[in-house]
Amino acid sequence: MSKARFPWWPVAVWESRRTFLRGDFLFWTFFGPVLIVAAMVVAGWFRARSEKQIVRIAVVFTEPRTPFTALPPLKGFEWVTPAAAQADTASLLRSVRERTVAGAVVIGPDFADSGRAALIVYRQSPSWKEKLNDHLKQVARRERAARLGMGEQELAQVDADVTLVERLADPRRHVPGGTRLAAVMVVVLLVMTLFITNSYMAIGISGEKQGRVTEVIISAVRPQDWIDGKIVAYSGVAIVQAGVWGLTLLGVMTLTSWLRPPVVSVPTLAVLALCGVLGAVLYISLWALVLATVKDMMSTTKFQAYLVFMPMVPLIVLEPLLDNPDAGWVMIMSLIPFFAPMLVPARLALNAIAPWEVALALLLLAAGAWFLRVAAGHAMRIGMLMYGKELSLGELWKWARTE
Repeated sequence: MSKARFPWWPVAVWESRRTFLRGDFLFWTFFGPVLIVAAMVVAGWFRARSEKQIVRIAVVFTEPRTPFTALPPLKGFEWVTPAAAQADTASLLRSVRERTVAGAVVIGPDFADSGRAALIVYRQSPSWKEKLNDHLKQVARRERAARLGMGEQELAQVDADVTLVERLADPRRHVPGGTRLAAVMVVVLLVMTLFITNSYMAIGISGEKQGRVTEVIISAVRPQDWIDGKIVAYSGVAIVQAGVWGLTLLGVMTLTSWLRPPVVSVPTLAVLALCGVLGAVLYISLWALVLATVKDMMSTTKFQAYLVFMPMVPLIVLEPLLDNPDAGWVMIMSLIPFFAPMLVPARLALNAIAPWEVALALLLLAAGAWFLRVAAGHAMRIGMLMYGKELSLGELWKWARTE
C-alpha cells in the first residue's frame, strides 16, 4: 500500500501492532470467551448439583389437626415428622440452628382458609422457599376444592392454562429467531468491545501526551493522518475482538443446539454488520476527539469525560422501544447516529423498520463518523500541544471555523 496515497497507514500499522501484541489483549480476546463459557458451564453444574440435593423440612401440624395429616410428596424435598417432644417452637428452632433440618413448617388448623403457615429457616429467604410456598398453595387449594365437592378432575379443569395462539395479520412481519439472536449479539458485542477498546485508546493517547512525544510525531505526520491511523487501528481492534467473541459464542450455541446454526438472511446480516462496524468507527472517533481535548480521563473535570458512556444511553430506551417500535419518536431516535448502532438492530429484530429507514440511518451514521473523524483531527492539531490548558469543545469549534 502506498504511503503517499494513504499517509495514515504507517500509524494504523504501528498502533495495531502495539495493541495486538499486548498480553492482556491477546488473553481476553482469545481466552476471555472460553473463560465465560467455562464459567457458564461451572454455574450450570452447580445449579444441577443443587437441584439434586434433598431439602429436609420438618413438618408440624398443630392441634386440632387439619383435615390432612401429611403433605403430599414434592420432588427435591423430604418431609420429616418430629417426635411429639420435639415439635414445640424451641425444639424446631434448635433443629434448624444445628442444621438437623433445612427448615421447619408449622401448619395450623386454619391453614386451608387463611393460606398461612409459619416457616423457620436458618438464613433469610433460602433458594427453596418459593418452591415450597407454591407447593403449599396447591395443598391449600385442593383442600378448599374438596370442601366445595370438587374432585381432582374438576380442579384440573379450573386450573387449566390459557394458551394464546398468535396469528400475524401481515405474514411479512414474521421475524426468524436467528435474526433476533444476531441483533442481540451485535449490540452486546459492540458495547462490550467498545469499552475495552476505549481503555486501550485512553492509555495510548494519554501516555503520548504525558510523555511529550507528540511534538516529534506531529512534526513528521499530519495531525489528521495521525488521528486517522488511530481510528482505523482501534476500529480494527474492536472489530477483531467482536468477531472472535461472536464466532466463539456462535460455535458454542451451534454445538449445544445439535449443530443447527441460527438462520439469518444475507441482507439482514449485512445490515447488522454495517451497524456494528460504523458504530465502532463512530464511537472510536468520538473518543479520539474527547481524548485529544483533555489531559487524561482521570484528572479532567470537563464534561467530555462523560461522553465515554454514550453507548449506554440508547440501552435506556430499549424497553419502551420493544413495547412500541413503530412510534415516531423511536424512528427519529434510530436515525440519530449515536443511537443507530443499537436501535436499528433492535427494530430490525422486531421487523419494525422500513428499508429506507435502514438506508438513511446507515448513511447518517457514516456521515456522523466522518464528521467526528474530522473534528478529532482538528482537536489533535489544536489540543495535543496545549499542555498548560485543556481544550474545550467551544474553543475547538471556534478554531475549526477559522480554518
